[in-house]
Amino acid sequence: MRAVVIGSGIGGLLTASFLSKRGYDVTVIEKSPFIGGRCTNLNYKGFGLSTGAFHMIPHGADGPLAHLLKLLGAHVTIINSRPKGMILYEGRLFPYRDGWKYLGFREKARALKLLAEIKRNKLPSGEEAGMSGREWIRERIGDSEFTDLFIKSFLGWADSVLDVPAIELAREIKAALRWGGPGLIKGGCKALTGELAGIIESGGGIILTGKKAVGVDIEAKRVITADNEELHYDVLISNIGIKETVELIGRRNFDRSYLKQVDSLKPSEGIKYNVALRGKPRIGNTVVFTLDTERINGYNEPSSISPELTREGHTLIMLHHALRSENIKKEQRLGIEDIHRIFPDFDREGEILLIQTYLDGNPVNRVASGQIVEELPVEDVYVVGDAYRGEGGIEIDGIALGVMKTLEKLGLGRFDGWYL
Repeated sequence: MRAVVIGSGIGGLLTASFLSKRGYDVTVIEKSPFIGGRCTNLNYKGFGLSTGAFHMIPHGADGPLAHLLKLLGAHVTIINSRPKGMILYEGRLFPYRDGWKYLGFREKARALKLLAEIKRNKLPSGEEAGMSGREWIRERIGDSEFTDLFIKSFLGWADSVLDVPAIELAREIKAALRWGGPGLIKGGCKALTGELAGIIESGGGIILTGKKAVGVDIEAKRVITADNEELHYDVLISNIGIKETVELIGRRNFDRSYLKQVDSLKPSEGIKYNVALRGKPRIGNTVVFTLDTERINGYNEPSSISPELTREGHTLIMLHHALRSENIKKEQRLGIEDIHRIFPDFDREGEILLIQTYLDGNPVNRVASGQIVEELPVEDVYVVGDAYRGEGGIEIDGIALGVMKTLEKLGLGRFDGWYL
């Protein structure tokens, strides 16, 4: 069986790894000169930045991605965060559990009741499922400024949006209750993508960089590349997005209703700031949700467990915020002001290494969280990646949930217990 994978992001590499281990003749093509998409290391000024991800896994060593890596026998070390998260609020930095003190007695009782319901899988339904997630929290818990700011910060960091439908937020909370908090990849993103590439190649698979797909003939089951090569397939995996896959196949091959749905899909967009601070690690292996800021939603410190990602005498901080306007210069200016607010001595001890803006054709996620995505109605063609994350799944763990669904369709495993 021949499998062609277009795009070498995490979704493509994960799926290709399973196909290769099951004896498929796998060919991965990638238009860029490197593999990994937005999940690999970028060497810059002596620091190991990333092309997109934060060297962090949302649910650490206990989530969907970690499970798939164990099944593959991948040698990737993910170290769970301790504490799971921290909060910056009213000028104070504290572990997330201390946030309960900012809720009144009634608000705390309602919050505990809601968490218990979510844990028992009592999720929003009917009209409630489609309402604003933040409004749903206000209705269920009360009009708490602290809670709303925390939810906004969490969504901006995890999803690069400031709100999602209630059902999506409930599932994301359920995921956190079930699998726990984040963890850092030892060695950064490249340690993950490099290991997956090794699994593919050890199974006889081929990874071709600098090779771009320009068309897919679904009748002849072939992929046409920019250099006029034809790659025939029995199974085609696309890791380049739903809209992009539809364009490759040709819009004429889809009915109007499906095209209308595809055209309505919106991406999530954001800005990432890579910062060097002189001195020892500041927060360690955790994520800080920033409630005091204008734009920054959160930050982490990947060099706390991977000192090779930073220059000697420095620590590496990655901060992120969800875009709130089309004025990119204004967004970046407000983000930089937040950095100085978070680190008051930044002018003396810090340096902004690189600002990465993800929008238009290179967004954070090609399909923002909470949107309904139907399966591609084409035989033997499957979409994986940030355009097809599982419900309630965020970032790389969401991609892993989507890959699980694809593997089930291909008869390569059962993952019922992992769906939210």
